[in-house]
Amino acid sequence: MRGILVGIAAAAMSFASAQAQDQLENYAALPRIWASGLSPDGAHLATGCSPRGAREICLYDLEGDEPTRLIPAPEGGRIVDFFWPGNGHLVYWVDSFQTLNTNTTGLRAFTTRRAISYSLESGTTAVLLGDYASVTRLDEVTSSMVDREDRVAMELTLRVDQRARAGSRFGDRRTTETVVYEVSLENGGFEGTLETSEGSVLDFVLDARGEPVLEVRYDDDTGRYAIHRVVRGRPEIFSGDFPIRLPRIHGFMDDGASVAISLPERGLQKLDIATGEVSRIVMGEVPMELASPIVDRLDGAVVGFAYRDDLPRQMFLDEQLAGLQLELQSILTEQSITLSSWNRARSKLVVEARDVGMPANYYLLDMTTGGLGLLETEMTIAEGASIASRNRIRYTASDGLEIEAWLSLPPGAETLAGRYPLVVMPHGGPQAYDGGEFDWWAAYYASLGYAVLQPNFRGSSGRGAEFIEAGYGGFGTRMIDDIIDGVHHLQSEGIARDGAYCAAGGSYGGYAALMTALRDPGGVACVISYAGVTQPFAMLSDEDGNSGIVRYWEAYMGSRFEDRDYRASITPAARADEISAPVLALHGREDTTVPFGQMLALQDALDGRPDTRFVTLDGESHYLDTQASRETLLRESGAFLREHLPIGLVEAP
Repeated sequence: MRGILVGIAAAAMSFASAQAQDQLENYAALPRIWASGLSPDGAHLATGCSPRGAREICLYDLEGDEPTRLIPAPEGGRIVDFFWPGNGHLVYWVDSFQTLNTNTTGLRAFTTRRAISYSLESGTTAVLLGDYASVTRLDEVTSSMVDREDRVAMELTLRVDQRARAGSRFGDRRTTETVVYEVSLENGGFEGTLETSEGSVLDFVLDARGEPVLEVRYDDDTGRYAIHRVVRGRPEIFSGDFPIRLPRIHGFMDDGASVAISLPERGLQKLDIATGEVSRIVMGEVPMELASPIVDRLDGAVVGFAYRDDLPRQMFLDEQLAGLQLELQSILTEQSITLSSWNRARSKLVVEARDVGMPANYYLLDMTTGGLGLLETEMTIAEGASIASRNRIRYTASDGLEIEAWLSLPPGAETLAGRYPLVVMPHGGPQAYDGGEFDWWAAYYASLGYAVLQPNFRGSSGRGAEFIEAGYGGFGTRMIDDIIDGVHHLQSEGIARDGAYCAAGGSYGGYAALMTALRDPGGVACVISYAGVTQPFAMLSDEDGNSGIVRYWEAYMGSRFEDRDYRASITPAARADEISAPVLALHGREDTTVPFGQMLALQDALDGRPDTRFVTLDGESHYLDTQASRETLLRESGAFLREHLPIGLVEAP
């Protein structure tokens, strides 16, 4: 069925194909489609798109003849997500870089997030609760309020002092109150207060009509977490101590009688709202501690569960969605078929289909016409070109722990075809995971002729709490050794060249690349670090010392109060004179996840070395969400690799 449009006008469903581009531009391009959302009545479709090199929203009329609309991000902002709370408005979220005055530390840089509504009738936008200009996270749309087409419920934490209330996330948490407002989608203003509570309230859980059901409290000093019913007396139904990782409530189950909740030690569970009883969720043979709920954003109901093996997978509680998915799996040829969005009647669906290592295809299924057609493909492949093969492998770390990894090989290569120059590319997080999906960065290096190893070292997600906790204390030691062990495995198997290899990565992966050069100085030929952490303990300096955030990072890194030698041993900037490999470092100036100053610290430490290069990406955040920044990264790092790790293939003995 791929590429066949049945009952759908091709001109209305896809932007014109880009003219032929060279391979770097293809790999650097933002996804042509990165999300989808059908309006509740199915009359309109919104897709995340990138026709001008930045994340935008394409809006299609599926039942009329309106031209395609393009919703851009406001100047200086980045669109990160969207959904339909009703038929007349689309809500989308925008991140922007700002500097704000705080109570304690003066001027600081922050990424602020705002929810914006777009009116289909007028084509105008409104910032929701836009009067609270000083709040960094004003994005909590907690209910669609399905009985009110022009309203949503939003949650805000306010700082309270003796004289006034002010929107802030920076005040003393003991002088805060959490408020849920009824907000107009037409003008963004609040129309009334739905719920309020002072003190340690973390958030409220509302039903689809905007009625508060649960209240979540958390004491940051002690780590005590408690859930209360929002009824007379606010009875507590669940509690526990969670000093590092908090539980998370996802959505309603059993027609609103229970909620799905992720518990750090037990994974996904079901919490009975009336009794507080916690029970396991069982769906076939899938380990639910590795699954996450699929929540219908319109009504907040859990309709199924997502998990992954080599690719994303889904299981549905909703019988209609389950039946449609099963039918689609018999029609489409891709290995992974997942449902991306649907309208309220389930008569129209957007389907995401993937093969290992290949860009995703998005299809539109219209049950009213029987049409199934290709909407768009994540990336355009140049004519006559092919994409790297992607293979899941396993190896044993030096202490006996099994590590899973993904290996990308040059297009047309077979696993044992010869000894390739190797780039080891650890993921960020570090509590993240590399899977079989298309990876534009790794695929580009493979297209140049490199083998690219992406290890899921201990501390990664995807294998449960025990594997995550195996990484605690190993931030700059044992986790790095897992990465190096993967290199040795490929060398012993005759896939990678003996001797030198390069290390590359972003965020924690950039840090890991630098630490790999320190822990394997004779093996690393070059280092490529994007937004890499170079002073990990300095990252904690702006946080409250008793906060869960600090406790979380100290679980991985070790205490800030460990001896000075240990702290220096896992700090690349402090050991810069020991880094013998050439270094290329790139960083977004508007990065507030790993602040720009982290690169400057390394630059100061390596000042004057001719084999280092530092590149500032003006206007870029942490997430490489502009095509210009991706092109710079690939162009700079591709040339750097060719210089320090020439490609030529060496035949296997």
